[in-house]
Amino acid sequence: MSSRTVGVAVAVIAVAAVSSNAQMSPGPLSQAHKGLDTPLQCATCHVVGAGSPQFRCLECHEEIRRRLSEKRGYHARIVKGAGMQAAGDCARCHAEHNGRQNQLVRWRTPRSRFDHRQTGWTLEGKHAALSCQKCHNTTKMTPEHIASMKPPGPGKFYLTSGKSYLGLSPLCGSCHDDKHHGDLGPACTRCHNQENWKDLRGFTHEKSEFPLTGLHGKVACAQCHKRFPPETGRVQYKNFVIFESCRACHNDAHGGSFAGDCQKCHTTSGWKPARLSESGFDHSRTEFPLNGKHRPLECAKCHRTAKFSVEIPHARCLDCHRDTHQGQFAARNGGECAGCHNESGWKPAGFTPKDHSSTRYPLLGMHEQVACAKCHAGTGATADYHPDASSCRNCHKDRHYGQFAMPRHENRCENCHEVSGWKPARFTLVEHAKTRMTLAGAHAAVACAECHRPAPATEGTRFRFESVRCLECHQTPHGPLGTLQAECESCHTVRNWKETGPFDHGSTGYPLTGKHRAAVCTGCHKPEIPGGKRLITFQGTARACGACHADVHDGQFQTALETNPDCGRCHTTTNWQPTGFDHQKHSTFSLRGAHERVPCRMCHENRRLAGLRQVVIYRGTPRLCEVCHR
Repeated sequence: MSSRTVGVAVAVIAVAAVSSNAQMSPGPLSQAHKGLDTPLQCATCHVVGAGSPQFRCLECHEEIRRRLSEKRGYHARIVKGAGMQAAGDCARCHAEHNGRQNQLVRWRTPRSRFDHRQTGWTLEGKHAALSCQKCHNTTKMTPEHIASMKPPGPGKFYLTSGKSYLGLSPLCGSCHDDKHHGDLGPACTRCHNQENWKDLRGFTHEKSEFPLTGLHGKVACAQCHKRFPPETGRVQYKNFVIFESCRACHNDAHGGSFAGDCQKCHTTSGWKPARLSESGFDHSRTEFPLNGKHRPLECAKCHRTAKFSVEIPHARCLDCHRDTHQGQFAARNGGECAGCHNESGWKPAGFTPKDHSSTRYPLLGMHEQVACAKCHAGTGATADYHPDASSCRNCHKDRHYGQFAMPRHENRCENCHEVSGWKPARFTLVEHAKTRMTLAGAHAAVACAECHRPAPATEGTRFRFESVRCLECHQTPHGPLGTLQAECESCHTVRNWKETGPFDHGSTGYPLTGKHRAAVCTGCHKPEIPGGKRLITFQGTARACGACHADVHDGQFQTALETNPDCGRCHTTTNWQPTGFDHQKHSTFSLRGAHERVPCRMCHENRRLAGLRQVVIYRGTPRLCEVCHR
């Protein structure tokens, strides 16, 4: 039965009970309302004669009516309407006439899934795991809420039952004991959170009278905030006076020499070293101002005792520092350290390349960037500051392994290199012309490393060659050269490797005449690619015409002894036409008389098909006169 159905039934029965005084209730009331469980009390809760079910819940439950009017709490969020309509909305969650054991609170959802945010108080942290009765009971109700309620009567029985969901305060102190006894006020969340009560992330000492700085920030709270009296007293957080002086917590290590005012020299970031500044002890007012590296030194480095009035020798650096150079600079400034070093740092030394120019070896170029220890071998007392600088080889390794030891160079690096940079070397084309290999043509544009490559024998770059022949650097693409063993320049030039010079082909036994003179070399000397490498051979090239030219006569002039006929009997290199054929010499048919003027095609007119080409037939041409003359 729905709440609305129950309400209607209650109203109807109530009206009937008043009029007839004999109608029975639809069911007994709950334990809380059992004092109203008579037919004459129906009008206490129901509005008689209203036509539709109306209830008087808010006339008794004034605390709910007050919270609805103030629009706060859970009921203000879920109750619909106002006035009498709001009272009628109570039946959605509270149903009566279901017996003494009936729970008036009918949860629309299980309490385990109740969204506590609807009450205006979100359960977070450890509060979320608490049971409802842990907080919702009469012992947690505020005195103000209890005082605002009427004496126990109808609608007020939950005070005696020990159950209530009203009258709770959001202040921590309403449930938790104040461990600080009111010293820090009721707002516990300023320091604590709901996850862990001992986690004081919410508290910052910056807002207190004693902000924690430096090492004070790492001190545990109990180190300063102790119980007073020690055994039974409470922890003191308010009206704390021990921070007015350092001596309240710290011992005076100087025995009162500085009137106990620690802050003049020390800071909270660390008791050592002392802060020697304008706000602390000003060492510049003494005969020895502290500058540079001297400034962060601990006092005990110089002041061996706590008596700071004892005089300390300080006129010369050697009063405190030992001479690590063992007198090597005794001739300069009497060996005083300040000639090269300063108080900002002992390294690097203040001896600049400009200062080095006053020595026997001025630092120029790349030498300016070299660390002192690169040339001055040794460390500390063993460092050598007067090395031999007469030769580059004293510092630099001979990377050419004696290739330039001859009288002209004598292993002097400065002949080719400069101190501004070891690469590129200062060896020009003019210098190279003085060697056995003058760089001309395309050679002038070749990078040095293309020819001067590392040689395994010397483990360095090769600069000296037993021979300057082309084949020292270039691989021949011609295979065995045979009679061409002379040199590449007999055919090629240094301007371009593909450019050939005036090669005398007649020296090969095969002079080039006629149109052969215009033929490219690779027309006869065919390139081969054995194993993927292009190779052009010259030795053993065939000289017969058929080696290069196709037989357009389809084998008519081949014999058993001559498979590659001599085309030169008919043709010349000047003209491929058969102008050189001597009919008297090579044929038994003499062309004398008028036959001399007859074109060849007039007699040799027969043709046959050889593949896709028409071939003129020469052999077997008829010789009878009547074949041509009719």
